[in-house]
Amino acid sequence: MTVQDFNTHVSRLRPILRQVGFAFFRNGEEAEDVAQEALMRLWLLRDSLPEDGSLQALAVRIAKNVCVSQWRRQKLRTTIPLEAVGASADSAQADTPLEEQEGEHLLAEAIEQLTPSQRRLFQLKQSPEMDINQMAKLTGMKPRSVSAKLSEARRRLHEYIKRKM
Repeated sequence: MTVQDFNTHVSRLRPILRQVGFAFFRNGEEAEDVAQEALMRLWLLRDSLPEDGSLQALAVRIAKNVCVSQWRRQKLRTTIPLEAVGASADSAQADTPLEEQEGEHLLAEAIEQLTPSQRRLFQLKQSPEMDINQMAKLTGMKPRSVSAKLSEARRRLHEYIKRKM
């Protein structure tokens, strides 16, 4: 699927995905987070997406899975301290050098401190084909807002890592 085709489909799928999120969380911000996360996942799959009528069904399924994942993440945050999660992640990666492991863990911790929209934009920015205008279309934000959120995310990551080192 070309980028232009993707953008065309995204414009009609966004309201549907927001409805899925709102039906689950009953919150406009959470609904927008669900829509953006689902669209980001679709973007990452864009080369293998069907161009027939099944795209909407796939998008809704992804949005429902995002709702459940976010709900579980919220439950984990309230019941399991971050240190406990970090300890189990470290033991699972025993083959990597300790310094690399600590760096990855610190970065993961720092990324977890970002807001959901900052986290999504930061992840989208890692894609080589993704520029500010594409990110703006995908998220429904203005390009300036995307740049500002990315800048704020980088600043928060830098401050968090600096404080922990």
